[in-house]
Amino acid sequence: MSGVLLPTIFLAALVCGCSDRQSKAQSAYDDYQAALVSGDLGAARAALGKLVSADDSNPDYWIELGKLSMQLADYGTAYDAYQRAHELDRGNADVLAVMTQLALRSGNLEIADDNAKQLELLAPNNPAVSLTKGYIALRRGNYEEANRQVAAFATVAPYDSSGKVLQARILMSQNQPKAAVDLLEGQVKQQPSDATSLKALSGIYELLDRWGDSARTLQAYLTWRPEDQQARVNLVEAALRSGQVDAAAAVTLKAVQKDDVDQVLAPWISFGKQEIVADRLFEYARGADYGRRIAIARFLATTAQPERVIALTEGAAATPVRPDNVIPNALYGEAIARSGRTAEGMDRLNRVIEVDGANREALRARALLRSAAGLHQKAIEDAQKMVTLDPDSANARLLLARIYDAGGDADGARRTLWDAFHDIGEDQVIYDALKAVVARTEGADGVGRLSKEYYDKRLQQLARSFS
Repeated sequence: MSGVLLPTIFLAALVCGCSDRQSKAQSAYDDYQAALVSGDLGAARAALGKLVSADDSNPDYWIELGKLSMQLADYGTAYDAYQRAHELDRGNADVLAVMTQLALRSGNLEIADDNAKQLELLAPNNPAVSLTKGYIALRRGNYEEANRQVAAFATVAPYDSSGKVLQARILMSQNQPKAAVDLLEGQVKQQPSDATSLKALSGIYELLDRWGDSARTLQAYLTWRPEDQQARVNLVEAALRSGQVDAAAAVTLKAVQKDDVDQVLAPWISFGKQEIVADRLFEYARGADYGRRIAIARFLATTAQPERVIALTEGAAATPVRPDNVIPNALYGEAIARSGRTAEGMDRLNRVIEVDGANREALRARALLRSAAGLHQKAIEDAQKMVTLDPDSANARLLLARIYDAGGDADGARRTLWDAFHDIGEDQVIYDALKAVVARTEGADGVGRLSKEYYDKRLQQLARSFS
């Protein structure tokens, strides 16, 4: 984010603005500056949003909004911002180049190709042109053309490692993982601060199930890109998968203070290792702000000590249940039910669902309690509703499968996992659960076929990945 450019742009723009627009723009700009000083990128982006609302005709404002959205890994918003900037200034090749790269990142080859063609007319030597052509050739399986574009990219951008990342993707698609790893390892050895290559290398290690190497590489990457929250989540998962539990805990306990708490803690739930960090998280949550306290209570609801959830939620779980307190009430209701007050807890969950029929905490809790009570069909209905509300949620699919299994319906559990694998097939946790089922029902041959299909899915995802 440019902390120098925008003030100059802003002051120039005010010269010709009307008073009402000036007032709104000035207020938004002040908020933006304050957020930058405090390091709150989310608040800075919100302020920029107000700034472009006050004056949506200045392309530089939109460019700054796009840059900040990219820092926050919100690439959809970033693309929209750059697209608006392009509409206002179609001669800016740099904007069109970023749009091209963002389209590549999203996997939308048609838009990326169209943007690259426009860019080629405007700035034929812009590196984004050959890079886009190379990725498009890779996606189409034309490795000769993809390699030709790698060479063309190196000619116009010899110090940009994006070409080597593309070359590594090509090697992986040609079933040459060692060559791909050697290429990127050599690159980061020569240039340890090359975040683009580090991130790509970590993805390859993950594909190869080299979790220790993935964790090591992600740690190095985050040295240069500390704002990448998803990379931190990936680091926690890689550390857990490679047995580095203490390292995973250290990253987690720092991350919950600034990152999305649910995302950071998700790997601990997936691997059933919540108790390792539960006590330390509980102590932190007692002094945390409301949002983080409730998020940690949501995590602790998956542990064996419901009294911790009660302590964190009872102050906010007031009655009557209202739309603004449904989440603490759902967590509190589950916790008191699990602590022995079953009827009271279930009543609280029912009241939450009456107010908010799509409340996932309440549906999940009621499904688990119903299943534990032997009411499997009712539990299945709650879990199915969760899947309907969020079909991309691996946790909802796994819950449904487990309830089928608890009710003695092995076919329902297997069918649910296969559906999840086909719908969200790159999810490692879904794969692990399905592999265990396949091992029991189809033996080693079935596991081999499943593993090959999963590897191919992840390889395709890697080939689609721009960074």
